Amino acid sequence: MATKRPKDAGAVVLPVGGGKGGIGKSVITANLGLALARLEHRAIVVDTDLGGSDLHNILGQDNDRPGLGEVLTGKDVSVAEVVHPVLEPRFSFIPGDALVVATANPSFQKKRKLLHGLKALEADFILLDLGAGTAITVMDFFLTSPVSLLVMLPERPAVLSAFNFLKNAAFRALSRLFSGNAKTEAVLNAYKARSRGPGAMQMAQVIAALEEATPGGGARAQKAVERWRPKLVLNRVRLMDDFVYASQLVRWARDDLGLLVEVAAFLPEDDVVREAASHNLPALDLDPRAPFCRALAMLALQIASWSGRSKEWALYRDFADSFERKATEYAALFPPPGTALPTKEELLKRLNDLEAKLKE
Repeated sequence: MATKRPKDAGAVVLPVGGGKGGIGKSVITANLGLALARLEHRAIVVDTDLGGSDLHNILGQDNDRPGLGEVLTGKDVSVAEVVHPVLEPRFSFIPGDALVVATANPSFQKKRKLLHGLKALEADFILLDLGAGTAITVMDFFLTSPVSLLVMLPERPAVLSAFNFLKNAAFRALSRLFSGNAKTEAVLNAYKARSRGPGAMQMAQVIAALEEATPGGGARAQKAVERWRPKLVLNRVRLMDDFVYASQLVRWARDDLGLLVEVAAFLPEDDVVREAASHNLPALDLDPRAPFCRALAMLALQIASWSGRSKEWALYRDFADSFERKATEYAALFPPPGTALPTKEELLKRLNDLEAKLKE
């Protein structure tokens, strides 16, 4: 059983979400949690995919332990009672709801109580493995922390899906902020109903309309948007040219949603992930030297640097050039076949040229 932590300590709560299913959220959550534990941080991974829990498979665990389902349906079951040590002394797992029926759409009050219990656990990092799609429960879990990981594949449809995921999350945050206000709800519904994808609306327009509907509402909305710090993980990357999709999402999120998205990592397409899954193992336990595992370790080191500094990380904004820095940092994991690695200047010029073609 996990104990509670002092109120002033503050674990880093890191939701891991994305617009689609099958993009690697659970794989990243499990391996990232394990990597953080092996860096001597107390890490807890939580299966919040209510109605579709399967994180236990990646961790090689049987689905026979109480989890969030029992917390949501049992009056006397606390979050601390469903934390189970796995694989490493500093690594723990909270199962989902596979053993309990009808917990896929808990009330907002139940979700608040659950999240309060999670944040009170004694840990350095708490990673939430979210379900697919943009259901309200998924959005609420994603918004529980100003810092989150957004997982995306290097494909144009995936960029659109990730953009719409962010858009839905932003509107959910604003809907919660202005709940019960008929004027502001009408504004939000009107803008949300516009066509999907980039170019359909700009957050600046929404904020101006909210201010007109309710004086002071625009400033509150602006503050809610600015507190949010999504971190992008581009998964299953095959070539350096795939990096450009990350730049495209960063630009769309900035221009249309007013969101500053930091590029956090480029994780390679790697057979070790599928092979590990067939053995019910995290990839790190099958071959820690594989390209995916090396990239995952780089991401873990970056995140580990914020241990004990959750509030500071939530305020950190110095990542305007994160795409260029991460493209350069991860390029060595994607060597061009038969040629030498490009210089930093050659790489960035190539990516800029590719992005220009995407705009055509």
